[in-house]
Amino acid sequence: MEVLVLVFGLVIGSFLNVCIYRIPRKESVVTVPSHCTGCNVKLKPYDLIPVFSFLILKGRCRTCSEKISIRYPVIESLNALLYLICYWRFGFAFHIIPKMILCSTLLVISAIDIDTQEIPNGSVLLIIILGLANIFMDPSLTWKDGLIGFIAVSVPMLIIALISNGGMGGGDIKLMAAAGLFLGWKNILTAFFIACLIAGFSGMVLIMIKKRGRKDKIPFGPFLAFGLLTAMFLGQDIIQWYLHFAGIL
Repeated sequence: MEVLVLVFGLVIGSFLNVCIYRIPRKESVVTVPSHCTGCNVKLKPYDLIPVFSFLILKGRCRTCSEKISIRYPVIESLNALLYLICYWRFGFAFHIIPKMILCSTLLVISAIDIDTQEIPNGSVLLIIILGLANIFMDPSLTWKDGLIGFIAVSVPMLIIALISNGGMGGGDIKLMAAAGLFLGWKNILTAFFIACLIAGFSGMVLIMIKKRGRKDKIPFGPFLAFGLLTAMFLGQDIIQWYLHFAGIL
């Protein structure tokens, strides 16, 4: 079963690369055939095998030798790995479907945010729909958890954005509202804490190695995505550990 999950994850990962490239350019992700971005030649089916085509072609277009971004096999591999973790963590249950789609959506959001410093509204809307589906499918989540999660982090972020005159991006706020509906209030708080922790540490490292200045903007979307995925997979374990550590349990 693990092999089938990995193969499925790789195939979907290949489609995610199409979304990452075309969505910011307002291009169709369905009607336009896959083609080389350098010479525009339509790609053959054997050039579209996830990961393996990249390795066989040595990272270059078969026709024009244009370099293929390493991001393509990385996204495919990450998506397959996340699907496998979903299978290990939640088993072969019906509610695994929205969780897998959330993983893929967060990968797309992260890559687009790195490229454009924007989070597509369509991706946020998809997560809201997934959140509603997850409440119906996942017996561990209630409507109350989802509705409180919708505002638990997004409203404080909005207040910070208003006070700081843009200290928080609108896309980040909408993402956390949608994800809060999906994960519930406990996990969304955990996700935001993890994201801030990792973002702060990464920012300090980038400044220390002089890759970024103190006033340079760093896309927050990938850190939020990392926090959200960590909370989805390990949120309950992290919360239980903290409660024991704090002496509450």
